[in-house]
Amino acid sequence: MNTYRMNAVMAGILYFLGTVFGVTGAVVGGEVLSSIVSSKPLVGVDMLGLVAANSSRLNGGAFFTLMMGLSLVAMTVFLYPIFRKDSEELAMGMVLFRGALEGTHYFVVTLSILSLAALGNEYLVTGADSTALQSMGNVLYRFLDLEAPVATIFFLIGATCLYVSFYRTRLIPRWLTVWGLIGVVPYMAYALLHFFHMDNGIGFYLQMVLAPQEMVMAVWLIAKGFDPAAVSRLA
Repeated sequence: MNTYRMNAVMAGILYFLGTVFGVTGAVVGGEVLSSIVSSKPLVGVDMLGLVAANSSRLNGGAFFTLMMGLSLVAMTVFLYPIFRKDSEELAMGMVLFRGALEGTHYFVVTLSILSLAALGNEYLVTGADSTALQSMGNVLYRFLDLEAPVATIFFLIGATCLYVSFYRTRLIPRWLTVWGLIGVVPYMAYALLHFFHMDNGIGFYLQMVLAPQEMVMAVWLIAKGFDPAAVSRLA
């Protein structure tokens, strides 16, 4: 019988790597990128001057953001074959929202970061009196901030499909799945508060219910794999 052991391990590794790449990108990207990740936009600063001074760090942050996207998109490929045995609709929902749409988000963010770094370098050549470049830089930075909650909503819809599939199939313990479903609720509250510009600084804490669950689930998939009895029932 196919136990899908390799699928579980690869999904766990890619889940883990996605988080590591995301955190590394925020750290390497410096003040500009970390302000977007933490939902605390910079105000009243010489944006392109700051970008120009940290252009190499932004390029590094863009690379790790791309690697994060590739890891998390690939994760859905390894879960889809077994999820579809229970529900084709839920499996496709996971692939669409956690794969295609979330992957598009990371691709757009990567290009936006690289474009912002290029504007910063052009700003150095043109001179600090380039009002047009400053406006372009501010708009591009603002775009990155506005795009984040939209991508978070895509991510949470896909995560819900994933956790419901895990709950129905019992491939992993249900306590771990219920933890994920509970974590989606405050995370969605954070996304909506950010979307409507009502985040008063509690967004970080609203994310902290789901964030550790994903790491625990990743380690479980790597160490334990899928429950053989659950796999047998699906087969």
